[in-house]
Amino acid sequence: MSFSKTILSFLSVLLLAGLAKAQEPLSLSLGKALELGLKHNYSLQSARIEVESARQKVRETTATGLPQLSANLSYNDNISLPTTLLPGAFLGQDEPVAVRFGTRYSSAAGLTLNQLLFSGSYIVALQSSQAFLRQSEQSLVKSNIEVKKTIKDAYVLVLATYENLKVVDSTLLITKKLSGQTRSIVENGFGEETDLDQLLLMVDELETARNNVLSQVKLAENLLKFHLGIDPNTQIQLTDRLDDLASVFAGEQLTASTFNVNNNIDFQLIKNQQHLADLRLKLEKSAYLPTLSAFLNAQTNAQREKWDFFDSKGRWFFSSVWGVSLNIPLWSSGERAARVRQAQLNLDAMQVAEQSLRNNLGLQYQTSRNAFGNALLTVENTRRNKATAEKIYRRTSIKYTEGLASSLDVLNTHNQFLNAQTQYINATLDLMNKATELEKLLANPSNTP
Repeated sequence: MSFSKTILSFLSVLLLAGLAKAQEPLSLSLGKALELGLKHNYSLQSARIEVESARQKVRETTATGLPQLSANLSYNDNISLPTTLLPGAFLGQDEPVAVRFGTRYSSAAGLTLNQLLFSGSYIVALQSSQAFLRQSEQSLVKSNIEVKKTIKDAYVLVLATYENLKVVDSTLLITKKLSGQTRSIVENGFGEETDLDQLLLMVDELETARNNVLSQVKLAENLLKFHLGIDPNTQIQLTDRLDDLASVFAGEQLTASTFNVNNNIDFQLIKNQQHLADLRLKLEKSAYLPTLSAFLNAQTNAQREKWDFFDSKGRWFFSSVWGVSLNIPLWSSGERAARVRQAQLNLDAMQVAEQSLRNNLGLQYQTSRNAFGNALLTVENTRRNKATAEKIYRRTSIKYTEGLASSLDVLNTHNQFLNAQTQYINATLDLMNKATELEKLLANPSNTP
């Protein structure tokens, strides 16, 4: 083999190895899914951008009260100088005398420094920008809590569709097996053809149901990948089992947790909104206060008959001035008073909303707590029912092999077992949904990344 062929073979092996590695599914435990989602979820990315934007708004508002320095440069070409009429008596004439003042060319350069000394509106605006930053940070925390719940729900939904697929596959497998056995019995004249037709009809229905479940699996996986913020073409493999997660959720003992409304992120958000409403009231009241500012201006200018501004012999004339400006609002025909009253009413409305949310959250907690407790009982009941149905099915299968039960008896008991298994899956899914809802209410923002 030539050297070039050896290199090509080696590169081919590397390429195939890379493709094989690229096609490996992404293994996801629930913890890994949460970690991935909190980094790449689209809504969280937007929320983090909002926080950074609020930080820049604080910087912008702060800067408006700090010294402001500007430079100016001007150049004039007086193509035709303006004419001024002087009284003739000034020059010993009977008629007014027309004269022109100035030079054709002029230029000026200067610096202006402005400093706000006092403004009630600025003080309140600075406080408001900081409150808006706090609100955006709280919104990010709320988004974190909601995304965690959404990812948990989506992850569990995928596991539930997997379990449903197992149920359908198991039912389809045994139905095909029974239809084959029944066909042999019918062909030997020991059974009725109606039983065979019924089994074949069930096989067709189960195959259709399997296709539907496969579509549900695909949709559930795509939904999970969307919430994780990963490429929809990425193959994923969930490593946790539904039963294991159910045990974890049930073992969290959420019903024993104490609900503190002050730790709830929604309540913290409305408290911050109430603070913003109070700041708005202060802002409207500050419109009655005067505004004091100072300025310093330094300027140099030159006037020329010829364009020789860069001639070192030419003269430039320096001037400077400083001063203060006081703006005192006196009369607005009731506009300011109306704005203050509106801000006060808005603050009153926020106080009512706070009390309403406080009571509503308490009711939500009691409802979610009871629903979670009921879901725990339902899971235990369906687990026992599943175990009993499985025991009946196994006994019937033994009787069938001994000729003491018919194929339809086996099918009926198997369907009973699968129905109990489906009820257990749905109860487990409901338990974990109720757990994530209760966990969301109990979430402490200080423990949220």
